[in-house]
Amino acid sequence: MIYILCSEHPFPLSTDQDVSDILIFLGRVQENLSSLFSDTRGIIVQPVRSWILKECDVIKDVEIDGLTQITLPDMQIPLFERALRGYVTPIDGKVYYRFELALTPNQPIEMALANILTQVKIDESILSLEQATT
Repeated sequence: MIYILCSEHPFPLSTDQDVSDILIFLGRVQENLSSLFSDTRGIIVQPVRSWILKECDVIKDVEIDGLTQITLPDMQIPLFERALRGYVTPIDGKVYYRFELALTPNQPIEMALANILTQVKIDESILSLEQATT
């Protein structure tokens, strides 16, 4: 299992180019792991296209002021196989309230990213992270 922490600088996921950028990044991770394990034949580290995305978070950050951060609560709402969380987080010297939808796609990486791109809608309003209807 590989965990990639990117809370301070999350990957955007709203265009096909964003999906390509994530796959390119994961290709670099694969290359570094293969080098680390001297795996020139891809026996230990499988190609990225065979990786399974187990978990990911879709987020929306809303910038807030210093006083507001004291009054906003941390929250977590279970939603079937997902969870919606909200909490205050500092990023690059600014303060944000982050809305986070935790997903467990359990699908091959390319399929999972494509499904998230087409099925999860992040609305412009503050509280609206929702499953898009198809």
